[in-house]
Amino acid sequence: MKRRLLFFGFGALISIFFLSMGPENRLKDTFYAYMDYFDMDKRVITHLYPNTTDTNGNVIAIATDFTTQAECQLVYYNMTKEDVLTVLEDGEVNFDLSDEDGEPCQYYVIENSVKGFDLAVTFELCYYDDKSVKVMSFKANNEEEVCNF
Repeated sequence: MKRRLLFFGFGALISIFFLSMGPENRLKDTFYAYMDYFDMDKRVITHLYPNTTDTNGNVIAIATDFTTQAECQLVYYNMTKEDVLTVLEDGEVNFDLSDEDGEPCQYYVIENSVKGFDLAVTFELCYYDDKSVKVMSFKANNEEEVCNF
């Protein structure tokens, strides 16, 4: 019995060694993917990512719509759509301000720091008709909302 356990342990160590070799560390990527599964922020933000990418991981097109209020705020803060969408990278979901039980669409507020601004971006996520993501509005540095129609 001890001998079988020893052989099994030795085989497991060899497989871990081979999986962790090379330029693409598959073991580390798989471990991080399992750890991110339990992170609610990452699970929500994964659904909000609007980018379509090619096989190399390069962004081809941005599929997120912006409301007229968000477009006005872009001009007011002198930001681009790509700047606002970078809030998704390492952003945190503010579940107190979000409406994750909304019908037919859920609303999530993602907070992060972008270009010197503390942004709180409100996203609308609709699943039922066609998966669509829309930027409703955003606040910078906890100011009152501008372009509030």
